[in-house]
Amino acid sequence: MTGLQQMISSIDLDHLLKIFDIQIAIGVLVLFILLRGMLAKFLIKISYLIIRRKKNPKESSMYKPLCVFFVFLGVYCSINILPTSKQVLYVMNKLFRIVVIYYITRIITTLIDVDSAVLYKFLKKSNNTAINKFLCSIIRGFLWIIFIVIAFNELGYDLSKFSGLAAGLGIGSAAIALAAQDVVKSILSGITILTDKPFVVGDWIEVGEFQGSVIDITFRSTRIKSFNNAVITIPNSTITSTYVVNWNRLTSRRFDCVLNLSLETPSDKIKKIVKEIKLMLQNDPNIIKETVEVSLNEITHSSSDIKIFLFVREANYSNFLKAKQDILCNLLYLIEKENVDLAYPTQTLYVKRKEEIEE
Repeated sequence: MTGLQQMISSIDLDHLLKIFDIQIAIGVLVLFILLRGMLAKFLIKISYLIIRRKKNPKESSMYKPLCVFFVFLGVYCSINILPTSKQVLYVMNKLFRIVVIYYITRIITTLIDVDSAVLYKFLKKSNNTAINKFLCSIIRGFLWIIFIVIAFNELGYDLSKFSGLAAGLGIGSAAIALAAQDVVKSILSGITILTDKPFVVGDWIEVGEFQGSVIDITFRSTRIKSFNNAVITIPNSTITSTYVVNWNRLTSRRFDCVLNLSLETPSDKIKKIVKEIKLMLQNDPNIIKETVEVSLNEITHSSSDIKIFLFVREANYSNFLKAKQDILCNLLYLIEKENVDLAYPTQTLYVKRKEEIEE
């Protein structure tokens, strides 16, 4: 009996408890490592229900960061289980709060989207997708600024102490301001574009030497897809400082051409042709009657030129090409009916005979 008591008394309970705590801490860490993928997918599925998105959770940009977070959470829980010093716990608590705030900010900014149910009530009255995207970007940027301020406070930095340093860096601030001038100008120009709405996504526009369909408008730049499917990014400051032609805002398109009649065409027949062309064009339902102008415009060394000018009701470019083809075919039919020849460039060459040269 005495030997048993001596054996029990020789057991170090504190040592056993430490070993037990280490085993529990390792078990908690392993559990979080094993379940990190499942927990990440669970949170992403919840967020997808909120923003009404159907997508594989593993394809989300949040999947890998959340897996890392749950591993970090396992480390944090394990350290709190182990008998560690107060200083280590203090540092871990600080880091843990910053990491939690970071992930909360990241999740919230992910939920702030034009298709999100979170902002549906606020954005449903606006039909401008570009403005909605711009507002979402502003909100996300504001949230990240709040996170940075909170993170500095958690680390023990008082941001108000940097005000004197910032005030003393006048030259540096001026240099930064000059460097950021173009960026600020582009942002202000983006606000102007989004509010004035000279064009929207889907419009075919012409900016300087570039033409294309607008595919995206941000607060800094506008992207268009050109004829050859190349994506062109144009700074908004460039757009507001030059002319912009929005071809989608057209209600009609201009058509003009010149008929070069042969110089052998009699004047009375030219008058008759001019009258018939004008009558034919005015009776065409695709042509705005009041805009039709047909007249003998010029007589050159090789032709009598009839100038035709009008506006077609078709604003769509494809439909305009079809209407243009019909007009040209009708003009050719009328000329053929009147047995009139179209002129072609000619040149008369006079050659002196040898006898004329000798004289």
